[in-house]
Formats: sequence, structure tokens, C-alpha cells
Amino acid sequence: MKPLLFKIPTVDDRSFRIEQDNLAHFYGHLHFHPEIQLTLIQAGEGTLIVGDKIDRFAPYDILMLGTNLPHVLRSDPAYFQADATQRSTSVSILFRPEQLESTVLSLPETRHLNQLLLESRHGVRLRCWEGHPLVEQLTAIPGLRPFEQFLSLLTLLDSLASNPVREVLSVVAYEQPQRPEDHRRLEQVFSYILERYDSPISLEDVANIANLTPGAFCRFFRQHTRKKFSTLLNEVRIEHACRHLRESKQTISQIAFSCGYTNLSNFNRQFKEIAGMSPGDYIRSYHSQQVKKTALL
Repeated sequence: MKPLLFKIPTVDDRSFRIEQDNLAHFYGHLHFHPEIQLTLIQAGEGTLIVGDKIDRFAPYDILMLGTNLPHVLRSDPAYFQADATQRSTSVSILFRPEQLESTVLSLPETRHLNQLLLESRHGVRLRCWEGHPLVEQLTAIPGLRPFEQFLSLLTLLDSLASNPVREVLSVVAYEQPQRPEDHRRLEQVFSYILERYDSPISLEDVANIANLTPGAFCRFFRQHTRKKFSTLLNEVRIEHACRHLRESKQTISQIAFSCGYTNLSNFNRQFKEIAGMSPGDYIRSYHSQQVKKTALL
């Protein structure tokens, strides 16, 4: 099991680093690092976990993940198949906030960016689309000279800071990492849930994975996620159910059972509690939004 603290490799003394990923699937372990990460998802889909937020990631999402904020982009199961042809690609800028805060961000003209850096402790997302100016700017940044990259980074931060539709993801902000053994336990539990959400999972199962008694596991999980285990499991299952409702031709009952529910009434109740509407209303709302997008093109 790899440790959760992720070391960003450095080859020089630059104040930021550009990284490009072109992989079969993204790095699938819950991790954190002291750098702020600004990432454009160019291709690939899956489950996004940022702090206590569980959602989907998709192409043209722009994410800003703050210092020591636990996160993972868990690619969908199809990306792990031996015969998979789809790729997961992204471009990221990683920088240490203290270097900017003590220099550029101390100027009157840039102080407004400090609010964005505070929000990044919770994770920030901006949903974009192909051809969006920020998508084009992030796509082009690896080919620029270092000075141009630095100017582009400041411009990107300014654009995000002034965009009113950016989302703050996690309710919880993470100041300092906990003990390494706690991170390993959490990573094992998250991996177990994401791989087996479509099957029955008991409290005893995950307690065994964490090498704790059920009572100790409940206390541990609540302390580190601010959630009950059953709440997180339902959020993961409903997130996958939403994807199936959007993309598949299965009935609601078939989708419920494929996401680990053995009782349709319980599925409908959990779906409405988490998604804020019934599965049927969700499908109708999604199709209505697609029609509106098509009309705008």
C-alpha cells in the first residue's frame, strides 16, 4: 500500500511545476500533498472525492485542490479493463502557496486572489466545455516559456477568482494531515467501497479492512470524514446511480440493484435524500438540460 502523502517530484528551483498525464486511468488512491493543484481534466470520467465531497469528474472540469486536502480521481471501472482503449488525460499546475503569498499575492493588485486560495482548502471546481477560454489556456500552458507560464497562472487564478459559478466542494477544510496509519486505513476503506459498492457491504466488512472493531471503526470514520459510514456508502452508490440514469437504458429498478440496493423503496428514499429529487425527476431534469444545451449550440 502506497503512503497517502504524495511527493511531487521537483527538478529545479521553480516556484511551480507543470505536469501532464496521459494514462489508462488516473492515480486511484486517496492522497494529499503540500502543493496547491490546479488541474484541467482533458479526457476521462469517474468518481471525484475531495475532502468530504463525493461527486463525478468529467472532461473540461477545472479543479483547484488546496494544501493537504485529501482527494482522488477514481476512474470508472471500464478504464481498468485490459482491453480498454479510452485514456485519462489532464494538465496540472502545482505550486506552494507560501511562495506566492509572500511575494506576488502581497501586492494590492493581487490580494483578491487570497480568497480563492482560502477556498482551495475546501476544493474548487469550475465546469467548462470544449473551447472555453480557460480550457484553451490550460491546454496551451505546457508549451509556453516559464515566464509566460507564470503570467498564465496568475491570469487563470484571476479568472477563477472572478467567476461566480465556481463551486466550493468540501464542507471541511484540512489544515494538517493526520497520522500516516490513519491515512492508510482511510485509503483502504475508500478503495474497498469504490471497488465493491455494487455488492452488499457490512460494517463488519469495512471494520476488518481497517483492522478495527466495528465500534472503534465508527468513531474513527466519523472523526476523519465527519460522516457515518452508511452515509458515505449511500453517497457513492447514488453517485453511480446518477451516472447510470444519464447514460444507460436500464430501468430504475435494474439500476438500483446494480448499485448495491436490494430494496427499491430504500433506493428511492436514499436517492431523494442525496440528490434532492426522485430518480424519475432526475432523468427528466437531465434530459431537459440536454435539450436546452442543444438549442444553444
